[in-house]
Formats: sequence, structure tokens, C-alpha cells
Amino acid sequence: MNLITNEFVYVLPNNKTLFIRPEAIEKMLKYRQDKSFSLEAGGILIGRILLENEHYIIDDVSEPMSTDKRSRFRFSRKPVGHQEYFNSIWERENRCCFYLGEWHTHPEFVPIPSYVDRMDWDRLLRLNFENDTLFFIIVGIKKIKVWYGNLDNKKIIELKRRNFVGEKR
Repeated sequence: MNLITNEFVYVLPNNKTLFIRPEAIEKMLKYRQDKSFSLEAGGILIGRILLENEHYIIDDVSEPMSTDKRSRFRFSRKPVGHQEYFNSIWERENRCCFYLGEWHTHPEFVPIPSYVDRMDWDRLLRLNFENDTLFFIIVGIKKIKVWYGNLDNKKIIELKRRNFVGEKR
């Protein structure tokens, strides 16, 4: 199954959409834990909020840094490197990008967030960011799952991929 050929458009509870660019998907898939020795990996989501309709686009993601803590069943992102990567994108894009959340991998076919994942997402939702929405992506061996968190109500909801006319699922 080639995950990159699928459209990565998700519908939020408020009927806005999230689009994940193929280049960002490709970067995350490089770290898929499809081997018994593969370590968890992760980074931050960087993107835009469209002014005309408030839809979200994830344009890029940071990749694991040497300071991150990685093991088969755990990933702990450290700020060093990821912040510098974001700053370089921020400058390149004339300050027209946002931190939109976090991504990491799981060594399971269809990823399910762990208790630690949920606690970390809850912690992030209590922080102040430029926008009121964060996304959390887990890359599994066969599926990529996306969750949405809103800073106002602090709820975390799994997003469903949008169906396209005539698409078989």
C-alpha cells in the first residue's frame, strides 16, 4: 500500500479542513517503524492557516534531532534543533507559518495513542500558542492517524479522512 498516493485531507468538527502536503507525509514515512529495530521518531508540524476560509495546511515537519530521546516504544522531543528548524522556516516564509502540533511514530499497524501521548497532548493544549488548534499525528506501519485538539475546550478528537466522490475505501 502506497500511503503517499492517498489524499491527506481531514475534516474538523467545525467543518474546516486540514490538508497535509505530500512532502510532509513523505518525511514522516521515512521513519515508519516497519523493522524490528526501528526506533520511534517525531517532530513538530509547521504550516499555515488560510485567511480566506481558516482551513489548515501542514507544509512541513521537523525530523528527529540528535538531542531527542528515542527507543523502540518511546520518543521524547527536545526543543533543541526543532525550534531552530522552525525559525529557519519562519524566516524563509516571511513569518507566514505556525507551529501546528506534533507527530511521532508507533511500531503498530494502526496506531493508537498511549496514555503518555494523551497526557502530553493535554499538556500542550494548556500552553499558549498563536492559534487555538493543534494537531497530533501518529505514523503507524500501515496507517497514519490524526487527532485534533482545541485550546478552548481542551478536547482531543480523532479526525477522519475526507471521502472524495467515487472513492473506494
